[in-house]
Amino acid sequence: MSERVPRLNRERLSVLIALALLTSVLFRFVQLPQITRQFRILGSPLEVNLTGTWLLVLLVGGLAGMGARYVLTAHPDFPDRLARPLHFSWLLPALVGGMAAYLTELAQTSVVWAVSLAGTMTLIGLTVAAEFATLSPAHPAYARARVTLNILAYALAFVFFLIIYHTRARSLVTATSITVVAFFIALGLFSVAETRGMEVVLYAAITGLIVGEATWALNYWRLDDWTASLLLLLLFYFCTGIVQQYLLERLKITVLLEFGFVTALVLILLLTFRPSW
Repeated sequence: MSERVPRLNRERLSVLIALALLTSVLFRFVQLPQITRQFRILGSPLEVNLTGTWLLVLLVGGLAGMGARYVLTAHPDFPDRLARPLHFSWLLPALVGGMAAYLTELAQTSVVWAVSLAGTMTLIGLTVAAEFATLSPAHPAYARARVTLNILAYALAFVFFLIIYHTRARSLVTATSITVVAFFIALGLFSVAETRGMEVVLYAAITGLIVGEATWALNYWRLDDWTASLLLLLLFYFCTGIVQQYLLERLKITVLLEFGFVTALVLILLLTFRPSW
């Protein structure tokens, strides 16, 4: 008798989508005042502006993350027989929800906003569905879902890097922000390995620090936003790829050379054809 394929609880997913949709619609018609706070860090002033857009990003991101956990706990293997730790599986949906909400708020017209909102809800739903499929290696869509989530993670990392670097804020702000983003995305990528949670957190933290330090250095180099963001993505890809192969016990000299060759080739092409300063 064949093993029964786990089925996604569509009712729970519908609740998640409905809450995120309602929140986004409410913020479209309710304008919140901007809050400005000033701090002194390392002897220099730092101004932080909190707007309704950022509150929406936090709310939709939080709803997507907690909603993903709500959906994934309906998996028949929860809590004892899951191949992947559930507490890492809500990270990517949360980041996708927050970023999608931010990009949707940039829409200039109601039509573009409505289309973007529909796309946002669809993307959140597909991300949660893919996370559900990766909870069980026996799921027929496991391999396809894992590849989709990896591609989504790297695409999301690039968009975050581009938006953060584009602000041209102080290195204390940009480098720290990119460190945090790289850390959380790396957590999602590394959690596919059957290893201890603290080890995953350690390697994700090291990856985030490496990318953050690179951001600090790039801020002193006159690069355009796209080139700098692609360089950060390339470094992030190299670090996460090597660590992921190590955690999966697949790291060999040939794999290391392959990652090194691809990274070097893309780096040469990127620096050769980058826009002139």
